[in-house]
Amino acid sequence: MGLLRDRRSHAPCLRSRRIAIFSLRLFWVISTIWCEFGVFFYSLVHCRWPDKVLQLQLTGTTKPTRVLLVADAQVPNPAVVGSPWFREDAVTSYLRKSWSVTYRLHPDVVIFLGDTLSSGRYVRSKEEYDSYYRRFESIFQHGNETTFYFVPGNNDIGLGQSSSFSKDASQFFAEYFGPLNQAITIAGHKFVLIDAPKLVEEDYQRHGHDQTFQEWTPLSGGPIAFLRSTADALVDAEPVVLLTHIPLSRRASKSCGPLREKGSISAGAGRGYQNMLGKQTTEFILKALQPSVIFSGDNRDYCEVMHTIPGLDGPGSKAEVREVTVKSFSPSRHIRWPGFQLISLIPPIPESFSGPTIADTSCHLPDTVGIYRSIYLPSLVLTLITLLYLNLPSRSHHRRPSSLSAVLGRRPSGPESAIWSTLSPHLPGFLKNPTDPLLTSPSAKDSHYHVTSQSGTPQPSPLLSPIALFSPQDEIEDLMTPTHSTHRNHEDNLADSWITDRENGREHSDAVPAFLPQPRSSQPSRNRRWRWWPPFDLRGRRRCITIRIPGGDNHLTPGGHSLLFGAQELLWGFTRDGVSVAFVALLSRLVVGWMFSSV
Repeated sequence: MGLLRDRRSHAPCLRSRRIAIFSLRLFWVISTIWCEFGVFFYSLVHCRWPDKVLQLQLTGTTKPTRVLLVADAQVPNPAVVGSPWFREDAVTSYLRKSWSVTYRLHPDVVIFLGDTLSSGRYVRSKEEYDSYYRRFESIFQHGNETTFYFVPGNNDIGLGQSSSFSKDASQFFAEYFGPLNQAITIAGHKFVLIDAPKLVEEDYQRHGHDQTFQEWTPLSGGPIAFLRSTADALVDAEPVVLLTHIPLSRRASKSCGPLREKGSISAGAGRGYQNMLGKQTTEFILKALQPSVIFSGDNRDYCEVMHTIPGLDGPGSKAEVREVTVKSFSPSRHIRWPGFQLISLIPPIPESFSGPTIADTSCHLPDTVGIYRSIYLPSLVLTLITLLYLNLPSRSHHRRPSSLSAVLGRRPSGPESAIWSTLSPHLPGFLKNPTDPLLTSPSAKDSHYHVTSQSGTPQPSPLLSPIALFSPQDEIEDLMTPTHSTHRNHEDNLADSWITDRENGREHSDAVPAFLPQPRSSQPSRNRRWRWWPPFDLRGRRRCITIRIPGGDNHLTPGGHSLLFGAQELLWGFTRDGVSVAFVALLSRLVVGWMFSSV
C-alpha cells in the first residue's frame, strides 16, 4: 500500500515537471524568434516614406522617386572575422537581417555614404578584395530595379599616410563600387557625391603651401577639381543634394537636435580619420555648389544642423542649408539604435513651383544590446532557477517516522495501520495492549531495542484516522527500566536516543521498528565535524557551534535521500533539462534564420 501511495503521489509531480519543461522550451522558441527576427519587422512598423510632405506638388501621373541612404555599413572582412563553429559573426548577421527588412520598403535608389567596408583600406590583394566584395553582395542583395551608388569613406580607401594602409585601396574601390567622385541626376535633382578623404588630404597640401582655394591649383582628378567643374555645369533650376562621408565644419557647441542620442560632433583628427571638414573647405563647398540639402555619415549618430552659405545676396537666395548626418546602419558601441534615412523626390517644375520637392525622414533599427539585457539575461536567470527547482529531490511523498516505533518485529506484509490493536500481526505476545509496560528479562540477552523520541504521529491510515495514544514523554518513561544501560548522545544535537546492546554484541539484522522502512546499512558512517571554539552559554546550557559534513551514506529522510540532495542526480538532471531547452531554442533560431535569409 505504501508503494502504491508513493506512485500515486509521484505521478502528478512527473506530469507537472514535464509541463514545466515543455513550457520553458516553448517560451525560448517564441523569445528567440521574436528577439532575433520579429523585432526587426516591428522596428519598421512606423517607418514610412515621406510622401505626404510632397502631397501638394503631386499630380495624378507623378510618382515620387524614393532614395534610401545607408551610412557606415561597416561590412566585416571574411578573411579577418570568422569562426569554424559559426557561419558568420554577429555584425554580419545583424546587417543581413536589417537589410532584409529595409529592402522591403522597395527603394528606387540606394546610396551608401561611406565606410561600406570596415577594413577595405587594409586589403592588399585583389583576391581578398574580391572575396570581400562578394560578402557585401551576399548581404545587400537587390533586384535589377534598384540602383546602387557609393561614396568612399576613410575605412574604404584610407585617409593620410600609413604603412598599414593599402596603396591600391582607392583603385580597388573604384573598380568594384564605382567612381570616387560623381554627379548623378535623380528626379530632376543633382546628387553630388564627393571623395571626402581625398578632399581632406588635398586640403592639407593646400594649407601647407599657404594658399587660398582661389590661388590653389587643383590636383588632376582630385575632389577640388571635380567640385569646380560640377559647379560650372550646374543649371540654375536644378536643386543640388550634396553627399559626403565626412560632415561639414560647425561649432562644437552646436546642438544636433532631439533625434541624437547623446553629445554633438566636435573637431578632431587622428590616424586615418577626421571628424569634420576644415572651415575653409566647408565655405568653399557651400559657396561653389549652394546645395539645397546635405547628407553625411561617419559620426554613427544622428545630427541635424543648419549652415550659412557665405556671399549670397539678393532676393530669393537661400542663405541657410540643412545638413543631416545619417545614423550608422551597423551596430556600434556609440549608439543604441542604428538607422537609415529615407528621401522622397519629385521633379521641380519652375513655372508652378510652390513647395518642397524633396523630403526626408529617419528610421531606427533594433537595439541588440538592450534586447540581451532586458530579455535574454532575465529569461536565462529565471530558466536556471526553474530548472534547479524542478530537479531538487521531492520529499513530500515520504512518510515521517512515528513515535510508536519502539516495538521490534519484522516489517508487516499487509496494509499498515497507525492504530495498535490486539489483532496487529508480528507483535510480541506480551504487547497486545499499547498501554502495557515494556517487559524485559533480567539478562537482556535476547533483546535489542532502538527507541527514538522524535516527535510526530504516523501517516494517515487508509482505514482509520491517527489518534494520539500517549505523549512522547509517557512513551519514554514507560520504556525506561533500571535494566537498560542508557546514554545520551550530545554530539549531533538532533534526536535523543537510548540504546540497549546485547551482551554477545550481535544484532538481528531483520529486526527493525514496525513503522520504519529498512535501513540501507547497519553500520552508521562517521561524519567529519568542524567546531567553533570557545563554547558559549545560551539559556543556561553550555553550547558550541558544530559544522557537520555529511558522508556518502548519510540520509536525511527514511527514503534514503542524501543530505547533499543527491548532488550527482541534481547536476545530471539540471544539465539534461538545460541542454534540451537550449537545443530547441538553437534549432528554432537556425531554421527560422535559414528561412529568413532565403526570402
